[in-house]
Formats: sequence, structure tokens, C-alpha cells
Amino acid sequence: MSLTDDHFARKIAAQSKAWEDTSDAPKKERTREPAAPKMGICDKCKKEALLRSYRFKETSVSNGAASFGTVTKHLCEDCAPKSRAQKDAEVPQLDKKQLKNLMRSARKALR
Repeated sequence: MSLTDDHFARKIAAQSKAWEDTSDAPKKERTREPAAPKMGICDKCKKEALLRSYRFKETSVSNGAASFGTVTKHLCEDCAPKSRAQKDAEVPQLDKKQLKNLMRSARKALR
């Protein structure tokens, strides 16, 4: 057994011992509720309204180097990103021709 194998064996043993020590600790239960909206100026439309904070991933390139991180923006209800439930609720109704084409493509996919 080489020195590196012994090193990794000790490292794995230490990690498993640390995992056993921390895994038994009970988790603290916290009530999760959205923050109350606050009055301010929207970052997108620049209107004064009740705002909520939203986190976005942002990438910028300067001098050939890219940097990325999360940015917090305060947005009003109109500018806020729509939730998936709201997007699904706004499904437009298909007319007869669109429905027929959709069913035809589904049949072809099943073959």
C-alpha cells in the first residue's frame, strides 16, 4: 500500500465519521413564507408600487473575461416573473385545424 492510498483511506474514514456525527442532529423546522411586499420603485418599469425581491442569474463579459453571479432585483407585480402555474393557466385555445394537426403529429410519434 502506497502513501497516497493510506492518505485517501484516512481521509475517507474521517469523512464518514464526520457524516455520522452530523447526520443524527435534528433539523430545525422553520416556517417558510414569502416576504411581505414593500413600497418602492420597480427596477424594470421605474414606477412606484409594492415590490418583492427576485433573484436572477446574470452573466457579463468585459475585457474577454466572463463573470456570472446572482443579482437581486425589486419588481412590482406587473414586472414580476410568472410562476409555472400561472403560465399553464394561460394556455390559448386551439382551433379545429391546429387540434387536427396536433393529433396527427401525436399519432405519427406513437408509430
